[in-house]
Amino acid sequence: MKIYKIGLIGCGRIGTLLEKDKLRGKPCTHAGGFKALSNTKIIAGCDIDHSRLKNFGRHWGVNRLYKNYREMLHQEKLDVVCIATWTNLHASMVIEAARSGVKAIFCEKPIALNLHDGRQMVRFCKKRNIPLIINHERRWDSYYLKAKQIITTGRIGEVRSIVGNTLSSEPGKHPTRTHGGGALFHDGTHLTDLLLYFGGPVEWVSGHEVRPYGKKYIEETACGMLGFKSGALGFIEGGGSRKYFNFELDIQGSEGRLLIGNDGRKLYLAKKSRRFSGFQELKQVRFPEPKKTINPFEGGARETLKCARTGKDGISSGADGLKALELIFAIYRSAEIKGRKLKLK
Repeated sequence: MKIYKIGLIGCGRIGTLLEKDKLRGKPCTHAGGFKALSNTKIIAGCDIDHSRLKNFGRHWGVNRLYKNYREMLHQEKLDVVCIATWTNLHASMVIEAARSGVKAIFCEKPIALNLHDGRQMVRFCKKRNIPLIINHERRWDSYYLKAKQIITTGRIGEVRSIVGNTLSSEPGKHPTRTHGGGALFHDGTHLTDLLLYFGGPVEWVSGHEVRPYGKKYIEETACGMLGFKSGALGFIEGGGSRKYFNFELDIQGSEGRLLIGNDGRKLYLAKKSRRFSGFQELKQVRFPEPKKTINPFEGGARETLKCARTGKDGISSGADGLKALELIFAIYRSAEIKGRKLKLK
């Protein structure tokens, strides 16, 4: 059995530190996801913070530790590079990793800080025939995969509308997206990706945002109306200055409704009404359980190895990540011009 050699760049929260969170299901980091597989070995790690780097090495039994990612890429013969750094560093690191000759690159979301960088990353990896995988982790979550199957098989009929929200506390006064902040940008990238995953290509957007500290700072709230090419409508909201965290999608079809998010999932189908003659109403039915439950971080690691082995893109490619970013920036642009409807290419 081939053992794939893994190198991690970025030993912070999503890279390794969240494994210490007692409430989260494990694995819940990139290091944890790759460590869960029998055919991988994390052989090197990189971080500019010496203390974090030492803790990473001690926790995972890794002794090849670097403070310079270029040095790590030059010194180590890696099969896969996993990038879990600030968003503004993704482009340069992905391109250097591709130059180093790795077989696949697993990059944290959002794909890049701006569209120019994202497009450059996708083009460069495609030219080198190196699969680029973006960590929109719900694409590997067993329940989201089951939801996709429910929609694809027509169980709720044709999708008519999708409402998605990722609601959280006020972000505070921070410079605009210097390191990947912004309610719609940071957590909302998961939502935009899932709207595309479940609803297909978007034809137009109309955006709105609330920036209490001015345009130089990240938004408190960003939201948008969407028109899918299928004819379905969508609404997305990020932020909202709430005293709680909520991530949820409400997908309504011509014959049913599907709710899925961090609090679980529910399925409703149209049934004969017991209250009104000649009407149908939605009745909750059992959400079908997946035959096998796979942790999304382990799923992402498995997908990366599959891409490394085949040389082909997976279900969360760089191109997919770029489309999610394009949708976010379209909403921002529309918001800047008072919600004017913008068409997407």
